[in-house]
Amino acid sequence: MKNRQRKLALLLCTVMSLSALGGCGQKTEMAEEVAEDVAIVEAFEPRIGDLKLSGEFIATVNPDESVYIIPKATAEVMEVKVKAGDRVEAGDVLAILDDTMAQLSMRSAQITLDNAQRAYTLSYGDGANLLNDMQTDSNVQKVEDGMEAQQEGYLDAMDSLNRYQGLLAEAQDELAKVRKKYDYREDPEEIKDYADSIDKNTMEGAAEYQAAMTRYQTAATLDAQWSAKVDGYKQAIDGCEEAIEELQDGMNSTYETFSQTATSTAITNGELREEQKKVSQNSISAAQLAVEQAQEGLDTYVITAAIGGIVENVNVKVHDFATSSNPAFVISNKDSMVATYYVSEDVRNTFSIGQQIEIEKDGNMYNGEVIEIGGTIDATTGLFKIKASIIGDTSAMLSGTKVKVTTATYYEENALIIPYDAVYYDGTQAYVYTVVDGKAKKTNIATGLYDVEEIVVKDGLSKDDIVITTWSAQLREGVTVSVKEEEEQ
Repeated sequence: MKNRQRKLALLLCTVMSLSALGGCGQKTEMAEEVAEDVAIVEAFEPRIGDLKLSGEFIATVNPDESVYIIPKATAEVMEVKVKAGDRVEAGDVLAILDDTMAQLSMRSAQITLDNAQRAYTLSYGDGANLLNDMQTDSNVQKVEDGMEAQQEGYLDAMDSLNRYQGLLAEAQDELAKVRKKYDYREDPEEIKDYADSIDKNTMEGAAEYQAAMTRYQTAATLDAQWSAKVDGYKQAIDGCEEAIEELQDGMNSTYETFSQTATSTAITNGELREEQKKVSQNSISAAQLAVEQAQEGLDTYVITAAIGGIVENVNVKVHDFATSSNPAFVISNKDSMVATYYVSEDVRNTFSIGQQIEIEKDGNMYNGEVIEIGGTIDATTGLFKIKASIIGDTSAMLSGTKVKVTTATYYEENALIIPYDAVYYDGTQAYVYTVVDGKAKKTNIATGLYDVEEIVVKDGLSKDDIVITTWSAQLREGVTVSVKEEEEQ
């Protein structure tokens, strides 16, 4: 714009000079002739540099890392320890599920391991040889008979425990189905309360009331039946556990008696004894593995945070049934936020990984850099996705918020650049005037990127050329030019 103003001012001065010279006789004519032959201009040597154009985009901000916490066990939720908006660390407990069945499995596995270890110690421990020397064959046989009877009783009790555990699980499942089918959470009285709330003074209300009461009576009957079975199986399981504990106490007592008073007639065949020892060791290993697996299963009833961050969503509540088909929590690491926006193909092709951007939100400015350039067109927008990381404290940014992104979309690096006002057009052909041996030369050029101030020259000029940057009525091919010295600002 400044150069355009200079051109108009120079034209005005030229016109005024020609008017003044018009009434001065022969000498004036000579002066006019000189004025027509000489154009006073400003000139510019092309610079080598960069020219960039910036674009603005609307981006959506989201955490770079979000994790959906999916329960590994299906069970009733007993406790929820966090709410949306809470900050948690990796490993923090989010919720606790009902682990009754898992506890029973763990107890059973531990009992089996204890017995395997006890049997190994009895036969192959430090005191085994001493006991063999102290006891007679008859005493050993008595003890073994007692141990076998107790072990048989223990195995019978364990079988009963496992059977009742299975029946309990089936009964609990059926009870849950009844409650789901008849649409109540814990007590059929919920249905009756609903029926009592119905206006029975209309035909529709009376019919709805009757249907609700029928549903209540059916649900109450089925609930009572399956609840009774659940309670009965729980009592049976308690009885089995008590019997197992008593048998364990008896086995412990027998073992102590055996250790203190009896001698053993150990197997004299060393090869057979080693084989039996291996079998006993394998039993211990298998029991240890069962305990580890039971512990892993038990751990699944405690839901923990996989990463540190902010709890974005809580999708469970107490008494709900958590399942592996639905995420219970969503946790986002908001210490690392990314801005996602969409651009056309030509703009996408100008981007590079690591490219710097500016982000503005509610008057606050942030820096960022491009970390991902989409390689395929988004089916919804028809554009290419760009992701940029946001540098600085982003804790105040909400997930899903909109921000303005400003970044260079087109740029030329190490290019030959001249003022935009120096370029003229003959149709579609761009040209400039250069100074060659004190005269103006019309020079065709090929142009590139430009803004309101400058333009890139792709071809036709070198950095050593002198480009005329001001317009003059006298400016034409071959005219003598006088380059004005640049005024100091």
